[in-house]
Amino acid sequence: MGSGVRTLRIAAVSAGLALTLGATAAPATAHTQRSTATTPARTAAAPAPTGLAYTYDAAGQTVTVTWNPQDPADTLTRNYRPGLCGPTPQDPCFIAPHVILGTSYSFKKAPGTAPAYIKIYAETATHTLTGSQTLTVTV
Repeated sequence: MGSGVRTLRIAAVSAGLALTLGATAAPATAHTQRSTATTPARTAAAPAPTGLAYTYDAAGQTVTVTWNPQDPADTLTRNYRPGLCGPTPQDPCFIAPHVILGTSYSFKKAPGTAPAYIKIYAETATHTLTGSQTLTVTV
């Protein structure tokens, strides 16, 4: 029978460290690592959506934001995503995860509530986003 002591050695080779439980540690040998990754090419951004406007349906308390259709010469835009900014128009925007394939976006808004600040983002196939001007929605 042995002494009942077991040694566990875990080495992080790239960092050149060794962790030993129950025995003396010897530093691990560091190996030089070279990246073969290339710098990704910059992708062109889609044109920002233009012509933002909104309508309000008081009966359904629904705001519908619309924008100009995609220019036929625009080969970059694949879809759109709505962004809700705030609490002021200068604050960052939360970009929603859902995709819009058309030129309108609707959401619920009760009358008399604080203004909503909306941006519509054009998205490319590489997920590059270009935001519109901020639209202030008051009802």
